[in-house]
Amino acid sequence: MTMLPARADAAIRTRVQRIHATADAFRLSATTTLRAHAQSDFDATELRLYRPWYPVADIRAADRVLLSVNEFRPHRRSDLIEIATISARLEKQVLRTDGALAIVTSYQPWGRITYSLSLWADAAALEEFTASPEHVTVMNTYRSRGYLRHIHWWGRHRSIGASMAEARHRLDAGQGRRVGEPHDRWARRDQRRLAVSDSAR
Repeated sequence: MTMLPARADAAIRTRVQRIHATADAFRLSATTTLRAHAQSDFDATELRLYRPWYPVADIRAADRVLLSVNEFRPHRRSDLIEIATISARLEKQVLRTDGALAIVTSYQPWGRITYSLSLWADAAALEEFTASPEHVTVMNTYRSRGYLRHIHWWGRHRSIGASMAEARHRLDAGQGRRVGEPHDRWARRDQRRLAVSDSAR
């Protein structure tokens, strides 16, 4: 049996790990997708494909949790697979953070937008995650490579779809924050809404 050189063997292992990570990133849940879409009242063109819902604690009886939603649209379609892989990795980090209650990630491929919804017991837990070295590295890497809308608020989580719909309503109303330059129609439309919202205040 021919032995591969150590360098070639390491390269193969790295490639296999990347393939597994990519496959995991696109492991979707039909049940979560259909349920969340029905609960959101989004139309068919706004269908989001969801990964599995990962609850850490039973939140059905919680009257008040901290909800956090991100919407990220990369400038280049070629970044989509890498971003999906990173999102799946950050999911695992969220689940390891004390105070995290649940997380789900979704994709809108034709809109090339990645979404995440996470639930937290308190603001300190969310801040611990966002200040972690891995999250900071991801933000620094992609800050100039896409357009991010982010919002978090205290409220009741009724369902994935309802929380995502509320996040979009709040963001479209000019709440939350934006990171990155508006390079495309979707982002420029959001900037116009933001300007109208600011002028109305």
